[in-house]
Amino acid sequence: MAKRLVMTFVTAQGTNTSLSLDEPKEGLTEAEVRTVMQSIITQNVFNTTKGDLAEIKSAEIITTTEEILI
Repeated sequence: MAKRLVMTFVTAQGTNTSLSLDEPKEGLTEAEVRTVMQSIITQNVFNTTKGDLAEIKSAEIITTTEEILI
């Protein structure tokens, strides 16, 4: 089973953009994710073609399973 943390931001242009991280630590809390996301926005860490990251939209952990057939 694989896990991925997907953090979605609203840009200065009003569009959405996401940042994904594989295998987030177990027990990750909303407060921890909010703190990191806000830090990314405040420090303007990433340049996007859609403008600067302006606000937090959402964050979710997606779990996938793989079924090998052959």
